[in-house]
Amino acid sequence: MSACIIDTETTGLVEPEVIQLATTQPLSDPGELYQPDISVSEQLFKPNKPISIGAMATHHIIPDDLVDCAPWPGKWLPPDGIEYLIGHNVDYDWQAIGSPHVARIDTCALARATWPDLDSYGLGALIYYLSPKDLARDKLKSAHNARHDVMLCLFVLLELLKCIPGMASWHQIWQASEKARIPIRMGFGKYGPHEAWAKANGGAMRCAEVRTYDAGYYRWLLTSCDQVQKDPYLRKALTGESA
Repeated sequence: MSACIIDTETTGLVEPEVIQLATTQPLSDPGELYQPDISVSEQLFKPNKPISIGAMATHHIIPDDLVDCAPWPGKWLPPDGIEYLIGHNVDYDWQAIGSPHVARIDTCALARATWPDLDSYGLGALIYYLSPKDLARDKLKSAHNARHDVMLCLFVLLELLKCIPGMASWHQIWQASEKARIPIRMGFGKYGPHEAWAKANGGAMRCAEVRTYDAGYYRWLLTSCDQVQKDPYLRKALTGESA
């Protein structure tokens, strides 16, 4: 069972097409993350739709860069033997490449669980948190380039593994990621972190506390809220399930 770290740059947030795809070499176990010469492959694609201005402002890839590239084929399948994709907010990349049948390890979710008091969990914010500030600034000069972001994600994953004991296999790291993806705080709705009830009670509320406080609201969310229907991890939080 192998894993690879993945990152994409796309045409935008609405029905995105991949224009840059970067992945590490297949890694057979977490110990290989410590190799000094991990290779990263990169592909550029010509999209079948315009690149949004917002996307260009983020990754600085313009249509002229892609004129001679192969067209985006609509999906990308990981190499044989890859059973885990690792990424920061990995679901976005996974969906952009066509949602292949592989497990996902999300470094953003692991970071939220490991360092719960940060004010931001973007990849750049974590680099500033984990590195001397002058070095972080240098590291981030090429951020939002898929190849560079793969290496930043690798750095964050290595820092996470220092804080999470016993992670000897990809399956164990995936299990930790699945648990971390179940939210412990309400991020929206009447008990969200910016609403009056939460402010009056000391800030963002834990799901279990809200579930005890207002079972009727939780039942309504589970049966009638589209956001809950689309998010299996939020459903687990609301029903008290564990990963």
